[in-house]
Amino acid sequence: MSSSERLASALPETVVPPSSALRGRRYGEDRVYLLVRDPRSVLAIWELTPELHARARVIARDRKSALRYQIRIERREGKSAPAVLATADIPDALGGERWYLGLPQSGGECRALLGVALPGAFETLLHSSWVPVPPDGPCAEEGAWDLTPEARAWLLERARAGAGPYAGSSSAARYRAPDSGKTRS
Repeated sequence: MSSSERLASALPETVVPPSSALRGRRYGEDRVYLLVRDPRSVLAIWELTPELHARARVIARDRKSALRYQIRIERREGKSAPAVLATADIPDALGGERWYLGLPQSGGECRALLGVALPGAFETLLHSSWVPVPPDGPCAEEGAWDLTPEARAWLLERARAGAGPYAGSSSAARYRAPDSGKTRS
């Protein structure tokens, strides 16, 4: 037996990603995204490959636990340490691919963690990027805005452009022909 024949059985087989009835072809990549719906709810979207699912089964087996997938939403504000804000047990993480979660607190930044819930522990498999969550209630109409220098320059430029000779009460006023000084009858 050659060395390549010995290694051939250890190499993972190429797996074609299964189709999802709800969104078509899957991409065959491990990933999780968090989308903010409003200040009090988010949507976690994920895809698990069969390889990561197999790894999760090994983790659960090694800890002598049943395989229980869980989505956790962590929140942080400023430089503070993240705290778990919401959790949901996922009955079928391979077949399911999205979950809405309610947030008991708005504002700050949140991210989704997809992992295995173990007795007294949580093993993270995937995590999303941090995304800002808007505060409850309407934004202040007056007051200081925390703007970057680039954002402030852009805003001032747009304000100057809006005060030009073609500024009007609607966007259509911007596209009127220049007044030639003749009166129309």
